[in-house]
Amino acid sequence: MAFRFDDSRILVFDPDAGAAEGEPPPLILFLHGIGERGNGGGELPLVAKWGLPKWRQAGRALLPAPFPFRVVAPQCPPERTWWDDAGILAGLIELLDRLIAGGSADPSRVVLTGFSMGGIGTFALALKEPRRFAAIAPVCGRCPEPERLPELAHIPAWIAWGENDAHRHLAEGSALAAERLAPFGKVTVRRYAPEPTAEASPHALAGDLAYAEPDLYAWMLTQRAR
Repeated sequence: MAFRFDDSRILVFDPDAGAAEGEPPPLILFLHGIGERGNGGGELPLVAKWGLPKWRQAGRALLPAPFPFRVVAPQCPPERTWWDDAGILAGLIELLDRLIAGGSADPSRVVLTGFSMGGIGTFALALKEPRRFAAIAPVCGRCPEPERLPELAHIPAWIAWGENDAHRHLAEGSALAAERLAPFGKVTVRRYAPEPTAEASPHALAGDLAYAEPDLYAWMLTQRAR
């Protein structure tokens, strides 16, 4: 049974005033990391701890022009994951269907991205719905079924990771995905090596750096589902 991501379980950032992409706007579906799981409501702000929701909440300028995307960031329940839970994956598809049916997103311009556990989920959901997305952008993730990566050959992919990430399976899994998708000519790669700080590890900092790149969003704007 599909898990229902109701309004208490999704963080939404609307396009900036003056954005020129029209209605319905392009959509970024963001999947958070394992430490940001929760039960919605009062726990929902955890979703904005790292990456794109963090920057949108902080009002960071991510493009020279007004940011045109609607960002939707659901919260995964505790003890569940984005990639090996059929009910959660079905719930994400149902959420997308609901957003599109309600006029909240251009169905040809839905970009899927995620950080850490969400990066794994990005690959998993794209494999489940390979014709749904205009592009994918897994950050510090890995593909849970790397033998199936050729099924994503048609999807433009932006793959980013930290080369000094202590979560070696994620760094190596990101590199493997980039290597296996490279022959199809639709992959952009970004590697980072941030020094740890008192507040954050290289893993988290690589995620923040990846989602701070204006080039990422400029690239997303050029993508259309085919």
